[in-house]
Amino acid sequence: MFNFTDPNQATEDGERSSVEFPHPFFSDKRVRQAFDLAIDRDTIANQLYGETGRPTAQLIVIPAAYRSNQINYSLDLEKANSLLDEAGWKDTNNNGIRDRDGLEMRVVFQTSVNPVRQKTQEIVKQSLEAMGIRVELKSVDPGIFFSGDPANTDTINHFYADLQMLTTGNESPDPGPHMKWWTCGEISQKENNWQRPNYARYCNPKYDEIWQKATTELDPEKRARLFRQMDEFLREDVAVIPIVERATTTGISNTLTGIEPSPWDANTWDIKNWQRQSI
Repeated sequence: MFNFTDPNQATEDGERSSVEFPHPFFSDKRVRQAFDLAIDRDTIANQLYGETGRPTAQLIVIPAAYRSNQINYSLDLEKANSLLDEAGWKDTNNNGIRDRDGLEMRVVFQTSVNPVRQKTQEIVKQSLEAMGIRVELKSVDPGIFFSGDPANTDTINHFYADLQMLTTGNESPDPGPHMKWWTCGEISQKENNWQRPNYARYCNPKYDEIWQKATTELDPEKRARLFRQMDEFLREDVAVIPIVERATTTGISNTLTGIEPSPWDANTWDIKNWQRQSI
């Protein structure tokens, strides 16, 4: 996730990452595109996830009806560098860090303490620093990071960093609640005690319009098309950087029948149908 607000500024009442202060460089789409082009999804998926991970650039990967076939990704550091140059971020004092108007391009990249996530951080950091971006990695105890505690500023809800990484997705076959995350009304901020899921503080009324249409569309095919449009919209606007489609693995004895694994429930949801196969 990009932080679309500035974590290094505060309002008069002390709120950091406030919508009053846009992020100094992530507000520029060219910068977001450059960061996206620097993510080596293939290496992350292959080296860290193996058979359980597929590189992706989309938020909705299942069910299939909601999955867009128009979303692609690429690793292109040359193009990423050109975009940063075009946006005016260049190393003007030859210290190895891009800067503009006296501000250096430094980012704090946070996630929870987890070996796979921390190795992912290292891979991302390597690419970004090769482009002249200084990256500070931060790892937070998961009990704090995911706690939602309004009094703790190290939570994903507060997001007092420039980038953050977590695993998320639609928790039911209907992606409506998850895609609502990116609407303007869901921004996590002081006035709602940091209890809303739009941690990135992304806001685009055009996206909200598409999501709103989906809430009243009863035709399944048209509704699925709207969700594909939402995913494509977020991709085109580089609102977020999906990296890996992470699967769950389940081991099943080959003497059992009647098992239908589901990503939407516990492994034993259909245990009443299980039978031991006759040998």
